[in-house]
Amino acid sequence: MRWLSFDLDGTLADWPFRQLLRPHMQALLTQPSIRQALRAEYQRRVELGDPLLIYDWGDIHRAVQEKLGLPAVFPNISRLLSEAVFENGMVYSDVQAGLAACRAQGYRIAVATNGLAKYQRILVDKLGIPYDLMLAPDISLALKPDPAFWNPIQSSTSRAIVHVGDLLSQDIWGANSAGLTAVWIWRNMPEAWRAVPALERTRHPGLASVVESRVQSELEEHGFVGRTRPQTPPQPDYIVADLKELLEVLT
Repeated sequence: MRWLSFDLDGTLADWPFRQLLRPHMQALLTQPSIRQALRAEYQRRVELGDPLLIYDWGDIHRAVQEKLGLPAVFPNISRLLSEAVFENGMVYSDVQAGLAACRAQGYRIAVATNGLAKYQRILVDKLGIPYDLMLAPDISLALKPDPAFWNPIQSSTSRAIVHVGDLLSQDIWGANSAGLTAVWIWRNMPEAWRAVPALERTRHPGLASVVESRVQSELEEHGFVGRTRPQTPPQPDYIVADLKELLEVLT
C-alpha cells in the first residue's frame, strides 16, 4: 500500500477555512483589543501544546468572548460551514487531474491538515477533493510536525508514504521527523527556480537561505506547534511548483 498525504491549505486549496471566515471577521479584527486577545489566546494554546485546542477556532472565539465580556459577536462556524458555497478556483487548477493521476499510479490519498476534522471534512467534501482518509489533530491526536500525526497510515502494510505540503515548519519538518519522503510544494515559486529541473532544485546553492527565511516567517505567523523542535533545518527531498511536477518526480 502506497500513501500520498497532502496538506490542504496552500497545497490543494487556497485556504478555504480562512476565506470562509474572513468577511465575518474583518470588522472585529480592526478592533485592537479583539485582535490582540485572539492572538494571545492562540499563542497560549500553542504553548500548552494540546493538539485538540490550538486550531479550534470556535473555542478560541468563545474564550475571547468570555475574557472580554463581549456579546455574541463572533460568527457561528457550524452554520457558516453548513451554508458555505465555494467559487470555482479555490481548489488549485492542477488538483483534480493530479490526484486522479496519483490514484492511477496506485497511491491512496490522505488529506493531512492541522485544522480540526470536524471543520475540514465539511470543507473538503464541499470543495469536491477526493480522498481515502483524513489526517487531523482530532483523529491523530497530534499536529504536524509531530511524527505521531501520521500514525493512522503508518503500518506494516504501508510500503511508502510521501507527504506533500507548502509549510516547511510543519509539513517538511514533520515528514523529515516521521521518516517520510518530503515534497515541498512551492506554488509561488519564482521563475528563476522554475527554470531549474525539479530533480535538481534541492541541490540549488540558494536553497539554504530560502529555507531559513521562510521558516522564520512561518514561525512568526504560526508559532511552532509540535512537541519537539528539530535541531536541523527542514530538508525537502523534492521541490515542486504544482502537482504536474509532483507526478514527474514520483515516476
